[in-house]
Amino acid sequence: MALKINYNFQSDFTHANMLRTEARVNKNLEHLATGNRINRAADDAAGMFISDQLKTYAVSLDQGTRNAQDGISIAQIAQGSMGEIYNILNDVKSKTIQAANTSDDDSRKSLQQDINKLVDAIGKILKDTEFNGMKLFSSGEQTFTIHYGGRTKQELTIKTATATAQAGASASDASTVTIGTKGYKIDVTSQTKANLSVATVDALIKAVDTVAASFGSAQIELEKIISNNETQKVNTNDAESRIRHVDFAKEMAEFTKNNILMQAGAAMLGQARQQSQLVLQLIR
Repeated sequence: MALKINYNFQSDFTHANMLRTEARVNKNLEHLATGNRINRAADDAAGMFISDQLKTYAVSLDQGTRNAQDGISIAQIAQGSMGEIYNILNDVKSKTIQAANTSDDDSRKSLQQDINKLVDAIGKILKDTEFNGMKLFSSGEQTFTIHYGGRTKQELTIKTATATAQAGASASDASTVTIGTKGYKIDVTSQTKANLSVATVDALIKAVDTVAASFGSAQIELEKIISNNETQKVNTNDAESRIRHVDFAKEMAEFTKNNILMQAGAAMLGQARQQSQLVLQLIR
């Protein structure tokens, strides 16, 4: 056995291995402290690229869901207004039927005045219904573009109908409700006109229901889209987590192994240094 004092190979070799083990222990501690297997591109360049893309898509899906929820709000506001108008039109229908009954024209004028007030209320509802300052019915046909997804061109449009109401100025004047391009004139100042108005109000109620149904269909579609977005987001987050996040059980096992190696290395480094002491036995 060669004995040297100027260079101790065993000590140097053990020290080099301890440095490598120390680096692995530090990496284990970093993973366990952050909960991430990948903290920088140097940890896993390809894995970081993929996980970042997945994370970005999940964030985009989350915003798309919030956009879709805005679309649902628009649909719900519009349906709420249509529901109130429907209720008012039922009162109008009752009054047109009452006016169509055998009665005097003065009574019909009173009924016309009541109808005019109800139509005025319809006009105010149509005028005041808005979403975020944008009128839904009284400013012409509006188109709301809802970007519901995390990619380009994932859009859905909600179109509103032009709807206005003009109440008669006096008990002798008819009222008109306009849905789209069609006007519905309600005049009960005579029995003949009242009979015609009964059918007119029926047609008007159907028109209002059609508008409400279009918003209801948009809401249903958006709800399905939101459900799909949530499913995609959960699965995307899970995929990203499998790549980026650390497996604590596996990492802890690695840390324990490397920690034992560090302790063993320290002990062996002491043994390697003692070999140089053998030289003293030769020179005593």
